[in-house]
Amino acid sequence: MNIQGVLNIHRKDRWGWLFTPTIILSSSFLVNLIVSLLINNDKKFYTGGVSSIFIYMLVLGIIVVTQSFPFAIGMSITRKVYFCGTALMGLIASFILGALMCIFSFLENLSNGWGNRFHFFHFPYLNDGTFYEQLVMYIILFAYLFFLGFLIASFARRFGGKGMLLLVLAFLLISSISVILLHQYQAWSHIFRWFLSQTAVELSYWLLPSILISIVLSFLLLRRASI
Repeated sequence: MNIQGVLNIHRKDRWGWLFTPTIILSSSFLVNLIVSLLINNDKKFYTGGVSSIFIYMLVLGIIVVTQSFPFAIGMSITRKVYFCGTALMGLIASFILGALMCIFSFLENLSNGWGNRFHFFHFPYLNDGTFYEQLVMYIILFAYLFFLGFLIASFARRFGGKGMLLLVLAFLLISSISVILLHQYQAWSHIFRWFLSQTAVELSYWLLPSILISIVLSFLLLRRASI
């Protein structure tokens, strides 16, 4: 079976790729819209409800391996073909979600917050660039989260629960040491100034090496992963 066959497997999972993210995003939007109608709207009302779709993209990268990898291997699909097809599906989903985020952000800004000064998709700084820059930023961010989840699931598939436990402990240890060193050498102010000097799309470009590393490591892990 070729890559098209892998894409067909994923397209049949309408709940994972279509229904669930639609329900999450629409329900979060409606709840926050109702809240905005119940409060004083003399000022713009911003909500972080849209973050739910970004979190789901990370989760999707994890569950897609758990749900489809054993089935695909059982259908005599090679690991290489499965990986390429799944990675392609993740990129397609990232593009579609990125385009939708840009369109909704544009409509929200055009309608002055849906006529109620309510901002769910459009935020200062994040949406300050051109439509193309925003699209690129969202695609990169969604792809980064998907492949990060994909890498986590591939690692778990390769090394199991004990491996994940050791990975978490190593991550916590490294994070703690990093925080201590940054505080010790008073580097926080320099880091914050650097972030403030960058635009949102410029910051997203720094995620590209992480995406590439996640893709390569995921492929290497799945090559030796058990079913």
